Amino acid sequence: MRMLDAALAGVDAETRARFEQALAQGTSPAQSSGDAATDQGGDSTNRRDALRILGIGGLAATGMRHAVLGAAHDSAQLTSAIDRSPIEPTTMTECAETLRRLATDYVLCPDLDRIFIELTVLRDRVAAVIQRAGRLGDLQQLYVLLSAACTLLASVSHDLAEPQAAMIQTDSAAKFASLAGHRSLENWVVCTRAMIASWWEPPERVLAEADKAIAPGGISHVRLSGLVARAHAQVGNRGAAIAAMDAARRERDRLSENESLTDLGPVFTFSPARQHYYDATTYAQLGEWTHAKSEAENVISLYAPTTAQTWSATLTLAQVTLARADLHLTGPDAALAHLEPVLAIPAGQRIPQVQTALNSIGSDVAGQAVTPARRTLGEAVRTFAPRKELDG
Repeated sequence: MRMLDAALAGVDAETRARFEQALAQGTSPAQSSGDAATDQGGDSTNRRDALRILGIGGLAATGMRHAVLGAAHDSAQLTSAIDRSPIEPTTMTECAETLRRLATDYVLCPDLDRIFIELTVLRDRVAAVIQRAGRLGDLQQLYVLLSAACTLLASVSHDLAEPQAAMIQTDSAAKFASLAGHRSLENWVVCTRAMIASWWEPPERVLAEADKAIAPGGISHVRLSGLVARAHAQVGNRGAAIAAMDAARRERDRLSENESLTDLGPVFTFSPARQHYYDATTYAQLGEWTHAKSEAENVISLYAPTTAQTWSATLTLAQVTLARADLHLTGPDAALAHLEPVLAIPAGQRIPQVQTALNSIGSDVAGQAVTPARRTLGEAVRTFAPRKELDG
């Protein structure tokens, strides 16, 4: 009745008179055929006819009619979004190939500035394609590509000495991996966060990040165990460090040939050479120099010049670890010989991790008796300026 009162208040005098006449008669043309409302315990008037007299159809308020029609229009729009044409296969292929190319460039010969710019272009392109995607399968693939691009951007940001930006990139990568329903990629992002923390934060933060992995398995389990081992070694927990390395080796032995992240590019794999490097740094943290030297030599052997998938950063850091081990086992001359390729790295490729590793050698030299050879080694380490200092 409130709706009817509101409708009457807005009609002209002639229409209102017609309505009042209908009320006075108590019946309508429809009732003359025996359809009396009073027989059903309702109003004695035919309300539908009365409302039709008022010219407001089946709804008492024009605004409500617009709302109903608007809702129907919105539903049609949602259907149109679902019915969009599938993303062109060539578009998806091009984005995936660009990602693999940049991931390979990053591993083999990183031009960080170029890779960073191209990655941001790729990220924005994938994001734009997502706006046009209607099929669930297309969206899942696009979210995987977007997560992978942000993960690689995190690694590049880390190499450019911007750990906060790197962690923000991993936040985005984790969200997109979750939207894609890609558990392996989600855990790989956790590995990346733990790796970044291992260079910029206390070891406790590394362990906290590692705990965020959800039932890690496969290659992510191998990498995460290596990071955990190194963190335990940093706090002097040898038993836990050795146990984590053993766990990584057992998982390596169980790995299947088809790893779900391989198609994204070599940056999303964890080769045996990288695993040996992690073990080398763990043993170095424990002060077990013979084991550290052996593991570092394994890295260099696997990354021989004929090997196509040499991870330049890992090879460089393994050479630094080998130099540090030989400083303790043989002497400063042997250490300096191992550092020759490291000290010759072009300025634009000097990442902060190398400087941090070299600082460990400098600290070891400072704790030993001064000799001409140690003085030369210490000076060589001090003159190595990381990229950020050179840019500044």
